[in-house]
Amino acid sequence: MAYDYINDGHINTDVLQKGIKGNKKARMLQLLKMLNEETDEKHPLSTNEIIARMKELGLEVNRKTVKDDVDLLIAFGYDVVIIKSSNNSFYLGDRNFELSELKLMVDAISASKIISTKATNALIEKLQKLCSKYQAEELLWNRDINKNIKPYSKNVNIIIDKLTRAIGNKRRVNFKYNEYNIKKELQPRHDGKVYDISPYFLVWNEDHYYLVGYEADTKTTKTFRIDRIDGTSLVVSKEQAMRKPDRDLLSKYSQRTFSMMANEENERTVVLRCKNKLITIMVDRFGEEVETKVVDKEHFDLTTKLYVTTGFFSWLAKFGDDIKIVSPPQVVSDYRKHLEKIIKQYNEL
Repeated sequence: MAYDYINDGHINTDVLQKGIKGNKKARMLQLLKMLNEETDEKHPLSTNEIIARMKELGLEVNRKTVKDDVDLLIAFGYDVVIIKSSNNSFYLGDRNFELSELKLMVDAISASKIISTKATNALIEKLQKLCSKYQAEELLWNRDINKNIKPYSKNVNIIIDKLTRAIGNKRRVNFKYNEYNIKKELQPRHDGKVYDISPYFLVWNEDHYYLVGYEADTKTTKTFRIDRIDGTSLVVSKEQAMRKPDRDLLSKYSQRTFSMMANEENERTVVLRCKNKLITIMVDRFGEEVETKVVDKEHFDLTTKLYVTTGFFSWLAKFGDDIKIVSPPQVVSDYRKHLEKIIKQYNEL
């Protein structure tokens, strides 16, 4: 009867409670719920406490039934830890996620610009259900710290959902792309051009979420910030995606891209002469497999493929004279022009 009420969407608590009384399955489920929500290593529940709580719910239990139910949960793979005493205590040990793992996820969600405050709170509440109520409180310490960095539209989740389904079904997507004008108003780029993209993947980079895909018109790989895609114009096409991404494309974007607006046409093999003190920074940036060669006691050469953009030049400039481009000559020349253009502005003052 209770099942019918639940399916009907109208739960009569009196009827539901009557269905629970004396129901061995309900007793087992209630015990599991109790252990999951109310216990951890620091907060076990004793046999007497469980019996008292069960009786409050109209469930008849005794010390033997508590022991039998705990043994059955253990037999089914639940890590119920038993603290032996005259009044045994119990807590749920191993869970799907350790508390430290949940904290990592909460911190990442809280710091994310792409996830709205409302969505952040909803996600954290879901994560709280994966630990005890006592541990759940520990997940909230930084909940309100990053409210000011969450300016993006709530519709971003809808955009991500559509793009994810398009990628999974290998479908093309069409959309307009926005940019700010001088009045700080979002407006469609290129007079409302509709982009025809075969989506490859979504990638997180420097607090923003991006779509990487193949554009039909230019026949190149393009990158779009998710929050700049016009959600009202986004359509998942019935057309099949035109191309599949290269197997190593994602690693290229994580190691070779200094601006997510990079273009594959700008990929070059570059040799950088670096001071030895930068070796850790270079390995962090390009990976342990990056090619390096000792030049002298103070320098080493690093050879890697990367996308030569203004983003790369800006990254390079922050190291001052600790890094020098050795080759190719065209990149050396382009960087020199980049610096001269900056210096010229100050020479004119």
